[in-house]
Amino acid sequence: MRKKQADHGQIYSVVDLETTGTNVKEGDRIIQIGCLLICDGEIINRFETKVNPLKPIPRSITQLTGISSHDVESAPVFDDLAPMLTSMLADTVFVAHNVNFDFPFLNAELMAAGEKPLQIPAIDTVTLSQLLYPNAKSYRLRDLSAKLKIEHDQPHSAISDAEATAQLLVDLLARLHQLPTLTLKKLVKMELVLPQQTKLLFERELRQRKLKPQSLSEDLYVSHGLVLHKKRPLTISEGDARLIYPMTKRQKIRLYQDQLVYRPIQAKMMNAIYNFFTRDKARQVMVEAGTGVGKTLGYLLPLTYLTVPNGKIIVSTATNLLQSQLLTQGIAQLKQLLPGQINAVTVKGNSHYLSISKFAYSLMVNEDSQLSQFLKAKILIWLLQTTTGDLEELNLNAQQIPYLSEVSHTGLNNLSADDPFYRDDFLVSRQRQLRHANVVITNHAYLVAHAAELGALANETYLVVDEAQNLAINSQRESRQQISFNQLRIAINQMQALTNSSSNANLAELFNAFPIGAYHVELIRKDLSALKDLIEQLTLAFLTKVDQQPNLDGFIEQVLVNGELVIMLDSSNPLMESFEQATASLKLHFTTLQHLFNDHAERWLGSDRYLMNQFASQLSHLMTIEAGFQAIRATLEKKDETPLFWLTMRSRSERSTLVLTGGNLTVNHFLRERVYAHFNRQLFVGATLFTSNKSAFIFDQLDLEREKVKIKRLPVAFDYEHQARFLMAIDAPSPTEASDETVITYLSQTIANLAEATNCQTVVLFNSLQTIERVYTKLRQTDLFNQRDILAQGINGNRDKLLKQFSTGQNTVLLGAASFWEGIDLPANQLQLLIITRLPFEAPNRFENQARCELLKQAGKNPFYHYELPQAIIRLRQGVGRLLRTPTDNGVVVVLDPRITTKRYGKTMQNALPPSLNKESLMTSELTQKAAAFLTQQARKVNEK
Repeated sequence: MRKKQADHGQIYSVVDLETTGTNVKEGDRIIQIGCLLICDGEIINRFETKVNPLKPIPRSITQLTGISSHDVESAPVFDDLAPMLTSMLADTVFVAHNVNFDFPFLNAELMAAGEKPLQIPAIDTVTLSQLLYPNAKSYRLRDLSAKLKIEHDQPHSAISDAEATAQLLVDLLARLHQLPTLTLKKLVKMELVLPQQTKLLFERELRQRKLKPQSLSEDLYVSHGLVLHKKRPLTISEGDARLIYPMTKRQKIRLYQDQLVYRPIQAKMMNAIYNFFTRDKARQVMVEAGTGVGKTLGYLLPLTYLTVPNGKIIVSTATNLLQSQLLTQGIAQLKQLLPGQINAVTVKGNSHYLSISKFAYSLMVNEDSQLSQFLKAKILIWLLQTTTGDLEELNLNAQQIPYLSEVSHTGLNNLSADDPFYRDDFLVSRQRQLRHANVVITNHAYLVAHAAELGALANETYLVVDEAQNLAINSQRESRQQISFNQLRIAINQMQALTNSSSNANLAELFNAFPIGAYHVELIRKDLSALKDLIEQLTLAFLTKVDQQPNLDGFIEQVLVNGELVIMLDSSNPLMESFEQATASLKLHFTTLQHLFNDHAERWLGSDRYLMNQFASQLSHLMTIEAGFQAIRATLEKKDETPLFWLTMRSRSERSTLVLTGGNLTVNHFLRERVYAHFNRQLFVGATLFTSNKSAFIFDQLDLEREKVKIKRLPVAFDYEHQARFLMAIDAPSPTEASDETVITYLSQTIANLAEATNCQTVVLFNSLQTIERVYTKLRQTDLFNQRDILAQGINGNRDKLLKQFSTGQNTVLLGAASFWEGIDLPANQLQLLIITRLPFEAPNRFENQARCELLKQAGKNPFYHYELPQAIIRLRQGVGRLLRTPTDNGVVVVLDPRITTKRYGKTMQNALPPSLNKESLMTSELTQKAAAFLTQQARKVNEK
């Protein structure tokens, strides 16, 4: 054990069970028990035994635990162990990682053996971890063990799991003891519903504080009843002279010292960027730098020398995850090289940040939802750690998102300067940081929406568009409107609940003492009732336009005729006229209530303010949707534009899923005029920008004039010839010619064969979720399903959840589509086999693709060669780029689409891949053997080293 516990003398029995299954009522039995007794952080007793369940052990359990029926033949039966276990566990606190499984299961076995069930407290380390490690990526035992550097070499071995849980418990108890007393009081007051007696730990710790008070850590401070982490001020370097750029290899090595390894290709990238912007006086530069080059530092270092002390670097990347990686990796390296010179801040949309003020008011209300109460507790503890307030730091599930909408920030315009938490507010702090930062990290969506604001941060601004191939998509999304009829219903239903006199807290009760207030609450009810009816009528009106069958992913999509949509959304349409009048009336009456509320500010409790915030938040959602209708009208009224609008829904029976989406297919010079114009210089960087040396595709996508852009394409950094293989199945059924059933059967069997033959971490890339579902269903019927973890997008969770599980897995198979083709970093043995089931062309029957192709035809261009093929080549390059992430990685790419070998464009696609990558066309049976042989050879080389 690593730390002494605070509760001296208490004995904890840390238990883990391995069983034949999860349902004791259906006859599942214990096959292994691991137990450690801990007192004051030290192990005082250890017990481990296999147990004969008197029934066969399922193969899947043997695969998971390594315990077979043969292994337990001579083991004791549980009846013989029961008396000893009852005695050993008496007067202890029972601990397990998922106590609601282990504790009831053990008690059921004890009762079956004639013993009394254990009447001792039981606590859960999963729940404690969720609270005390609010930003942990995963709460599986092996993931927490890795995070805390706990040795855990044999997951699903009872004694190994018990030992890991014991060490986890010691760390959790130490963290619990470090919680500020004020935070503890709030946690106890919240009356959380936790598994078994877990919450007793918080109550006992609070009682101990009364006997032995604890001072507040120097990193923390108290503001209006909340304990917060101090925000460190940005350090400003002295002097105003420009730094002298290290141009030569010797100068760079002197700068790096022992902190960084000199990379020749990275050095070329740095010098090219510096020279383009200084010697050539370029305004726009494009650099393609593949994985392994170190492109982040490759552009940050030269730009820092160009901008210090008075300029700013605005870095925009594709996703919020990449923003975090830039800050924790690239900026961290830069700070090591240039201490005192770099101040960096991350910027996202307002709703990504916690409003401390709203959260404080929400604490004054005990929610009916235990999930919401649990999330409040988690945020309370997170506030002791976070300096950014970025809600994405938290590990959340989808069920907790509704509460977040009540406490997320809506912007500084909605925060009063006399708010008690104004000085603590995360957006206020971020604005202070922006003034002093010389590197601002944002995402493409924020950049497109706030380019003017970002460009005005300094007189000299360099914009870096990282992952530049995604910027065009974001600009289209930014100009696109989306109306979810279900979101409208949810907002109205929640506002009705907040005005319903039968609710625990409602506006009617709040303003009962004010006749004018009660009058306006009643008018609000009438407006909401009218709006609810109007939404149903609007939904039905749009449903009459739907006559299409489901697409490849099972969704219904229906293009709308622009002329008909104009008539439907026109203010003179009785439905829209009534909708706009009702929303205007609702807003007017609530504004009156807000004035009344503010006029009697001294009267209200924090819970009253939270109630008003809840209603205001839902009204804001409603007004945003109404503004969406107006924006669609404005788009349709513009001349010389190419608007396209469509309806989507999950199925005809699920009309609540109806969504109206659309915008302009092409945004003429949107990026040039609305984004680039606000920055002095622009640098476009990516690993897969070009489809060929002559292709104009990336320039068209990024709204650039090719002749005005300086270009640098760097060589690949990895030894593809020796580290990877690219294998193509020449006998695979063509996805455009063979029947769907033939293709699905082939893919399922081949994936199973490849996975069994290679036995490594495997990612399988698809073009549709429906195909994933069908392949997954067939894989369930194979032996592979009992031998390996198989994760499927759309079935086992969302992208982030699947990636967390996969990255910490062993020999796991992941089936993914869409975003899994890019932005996934799985180095070393986290990915060794990449299977591409179909070339990544956009579905030709998708109406958006059809409309774009029609526009290209009208412009005299061939849609396939000007758009579809280049887009697919970039996607293929991105997919292949998932394989090698570090210089020591190795792996195999397998393509199960014969068109890459039989079609003329297939050769073009092959030529776009790294020249040194060995490409072989094989029969499927040979392909499986070849992949297994190569990976075996690579493993042997690693072992020899």
